[in-house]
Amino acid sequence: MSSSTPGCGGDIRLIAFITEPGPIRQILTHLGEPLEPPPVSPARGPPTDWGELVQAHDDREAVQVSPDELPVIDIHSL
Repeated sequence: MSSSTPGCGGDIRLIAFITEPGPIRQILTHLGEPLEPPPVSPARGPPTDWGELVQAHDDREAVQVSPDELPVIDIHSL
């Protein structure tokens, strides 16, 4: 795994993994980071009000086309 530094663009290489819990706790504590991961949010159910869903994704006002700009489709030729 390699990456580049944001400052000079030089290569960064992963040279070790810390897997022992003791040193990991010490590093996280020193950095002021929590020792436990955040709680996982419960799954959300389906929308109960479809109007909210439609309203959230309603972009009809973003694209305004006059009827004169719409293509003419002959349904009898389909």
